[in-house]
Amino acid sequence: MEYFNIIQALCRSALSNPSNATIHQIERLRDAFEKNGLTKEAKSLSGLLSTANSTFDMAPSRIQKSFIKWQGEKITSKTQIPVDKETSTPLAEIFFVEDLPADLPIFSENVKTAIESIVVEWKEFDKLADLNAQPSNTCLIYGSPGTGKTHLAKWLAKQIGLPVVLVRLDGLMSSFLGTTSRNIGNLFSFAAKHQCVLLLDEFDAIAKLRNDPQEVGEIKRVVNTLLQNLDSRKGIGFTIGVTNHESLLDPAIWRRFEVQLEIPRPSPEIMPGILKTFLSPIDLDEVELKFLSWCIEGASGADAQMLAKWFKRAYILDKESNLVSLIRRFALLNSGRIESKRRNIIAHADEELKSSLLNDDKYSFKQKDVALLFGITPSQLSKQLSKLKEIDKI
Repeated sequence: MEYFNIIQALCRSALSNPSNATIHQIERLRDAFEKNGLTKEAKSLSGLLSTANSTFDMAPSRIQKSFIKWQGEKITSKTQIPVDKETSTPLAEIFFVEDLPADLPIFSENVKTAIESIVVEWKEFDKLADLNAQPSNTCLIYGSPGTGKTHLAKWLAKQIGLPVVLVRLDGLMSSFLGTTSRNIGNLFSFAAKHQCVLLLDEFDAIAKLRNDPQEVGEIKRVVNTLLQNLDSRKGIGFTIGVTNHESLLDPAIWRRFEVQLEIPRPSPEIMPGILKTFLSPIDLDEVELKFLSWCIEGASGADAQMLAKWFKRAYILDKESNLVSLIRRFALLNSGRIESKRRNIIAHADEELKSSLLNDDKYSFKQKDVALLFGITPSQLSKQLSKLKEIDKI
């Protein structure tokens, strides 16, 4: 359908902050598409509505705010952020609710369900409190780099309706004896006095194993200070730790977090949806998205975003090249983003790449799919593969 990419972009923008009226009108548009046989367009709008309805159901306005029991002050633009006394560097960065991401990163249904359960706990705060079963107020989010952990933490804060006090723990480290522990204490004191979500990013920078022979006594005292402050924050606000290196964490740190959520790299089932989101408004078909997913299998969401940005530039500047040619160029320019074995296959001659795609049981490419990617007919592809088999026999 002509101009559907513009319609899709308008709907996505409107649903970023959905209302009942907005959802109703887009549902009418979807139904009209379906009635007129535009099933692909209708399916696309159904996906947008599904995500919007999930976010709308858990919007901060629907979460009971009575969980803010402590006498904390509201953070404003005039609130003084604590600083390192030696360097006068701010120890944290404030993100207000309106500046936090409205969209949940694309995860598998299992991960998404687990995440939504955290929000539901806060939504039903009063019911849980009556049973002396308050919602979990500490959460450790861990996994490979580029999987959307910090984005997720900010999204959770938006659902709860509190600003984020973002602390990158490597920035608290000081060469002055005792200053790091003092910085940690000042930060936790600040968070305890204000209504906020305390987000401790790059958590492994401090929370290392205390018995690490490479570390001096000072780091052990720092970890002890962190443990004490985490204990003192129980029942106050929401504390989220984020790390790429969970294996470096002290076992005592793990026990301080009621929720321990691992964010995996995108699976082959999830990656096409991630690419589709990042590639918008360019609208690739399912086969093309599956091919790109195959090319970057094992990559992170951040890698997928980088591929999408590169592809958009190439799409504008080089409209003559087909998708296969473009991905080969991307593989050469971004060798670290594609697994070496897959990169070697992509670099092979067309016939070998075609065979690899057809023999991949995980992705189940059909001959008509591969033919479409290479701009030939299925019969032409079949003849090429037959010739290749004959050459292999010789």
